[in-house]
Amino acid sequence: LLTRARHIEAQVIGDGTGDAAHLGERECSLQRRRQKLVEIAPSPSITPAQRAEILGHALAMARAARYRGLGTFEFLVDETDGAAFFIEANPRLQVEHTVTEAVTGVDLVEAQIRVTAGGARLADLGLAEAPPAPVGYAVQARVNLEVMQPDGTARPASGRLTAYEPPSGPGVRVD
Repeated sequence: LLTRARHIEAQVIGDGTGDAAHLGERECSLQRRRQKLVEIAPSPSITPAQRAEILGHALAMARAARYRGLGTFEFLVDETDGAAFFIEANPRLQVEHTVTEAVTGVDLVEAQIRVTAGGARLADLGLAEAPPAPVGYAVQARVNLEVMQPDGTARPASGRLTAYEPPSGPGVRVD
């Protein structure tokens, strides 16, 4: 039982030859009803040593499996002692990929298609050497329609959307 944990996702790409690279990590600790509400890349909550450990574990698994494609390897990090625990690997692109794209400058959709459908190697993508260092931070927020109950819990709701004005400005992406 981890009473205080951070949910950290490592973004990995492999070309099926046993070669794999990471594209950093993101944090999705703020969740409700098993839905991620906020994603941040890179994680502001882990130390450089924890980051290296998590990314190292993700790469070791991807390389051992001769992973081909883009995947997310997920971990819980215990806030009390910093221990990292693997929870699952998702062999697909996730909704949260946009924050990784924003800080690395790598188009993950293109990279995935080139590796899986085009047979590209990591060297062809420029990812065989050191991964791109993240530049700045990116935040993704999910908006949910909910109603607060008298006891303070949130329940899913429905209704009619009568107006919508997307956010705009430098560095803002709306999907």
